[in-house]
Amino acid sequence: MPYKPNKMMIADAKRAIAYNESVTPSQRWGTPTGRRRAGQIARGEELSPDIILRMFAFLTRARANYERYVGAGKTKGKGYYAYLGWGGPSALPWAEDKIRRMRAAGEIPGGPTRRG
Repeated sequence: MPYKPNKMMIADAKRAIAYNESVTPSQRWGTPTGRRRAGQIARGEELSPDIILRMFAFLTRARANYERYVGAGKTKGKGYYAYLGWGGPSALPWAEDKIRRMRAAGEIPGGPTRRG
């Protein structure tokens, strides 16, 4: 079953897209996949199980980098905006919850999802 992003995720993705539109190409964040994901989230599109699994993987890997930006009081930078593009801080617990639900429904294999 596809799931839609929450309002905070949509707002963060829109913020990341707006940043990319306001800077020169050399200052923009994201790979084509990351920018495509930001567009899907910003539009509030339904997200498939595969996309949610990819979001969880990216957000888990990139969380420490995002937290370094926030801890240093920085709100600009490619890593910061890339994290927002994938749904921002509210997207990680959201994805974790959706993965648990999908596993419980038998939509995807595996045991419980846990962040490290």
